[in-house]
Amino acid sequence: MRSIETENAKAYLNGLFTEERYDSFYLYEARIKAGLDYYISGKKNSAYYEDSEGKKEAEEDEYILWKEIKQTVLSLMKGDRLPISVKLIFMFHRDNIKRLCEMNNLPVNENEIGGLFMNLSYEQEKLTITTGTSLKVFTMDKTLEQLWDATVEKFYA
Repeated sequence: MRSIETENAKAYLNGLFTEERYDSFYLYEARIKAGLDYYISGKKNSAYYEDSEGKKEAEEDEYILWKEIKQTVLSLMKGDRLPISVKLIFMFHRDNIKRLCEMNNLPVNENEIGGLFMNLSYEQEKLTITTGTSLKVFTMDKTLEQLWDATVEKFYA
């Protein structure tokens, strides 16, 4: 786990909503504290995607992609004042986890990884990015964690 404070919080947040760099991430959770407190769970309601007979209409991801929800999140943040705080938790897409494992010959396989997370926390005009990994198995090996920290620092921080 690594914690990184960004230099220009306002520009970084603007890029979240205008650039495509995060579009392939899932939104795991969002919390916005402004005039009201808003909470968004990124987990999809599977019943919504079923037909009248209870069958899934199509194979759906468990979480919503950032590109599908970012305008909704932005609309909750807009106003005359900046939000008091914003917390966004992104989860690396399963296809990208598979690719990361294959490219780096990791000692864990993709099915043993619960998720690779990037937490963005904005408060008092400071933006902090914290990485996180979740494994379904116990291991003393920190290769995945170190690789994820380096990936976030290089491409997203």
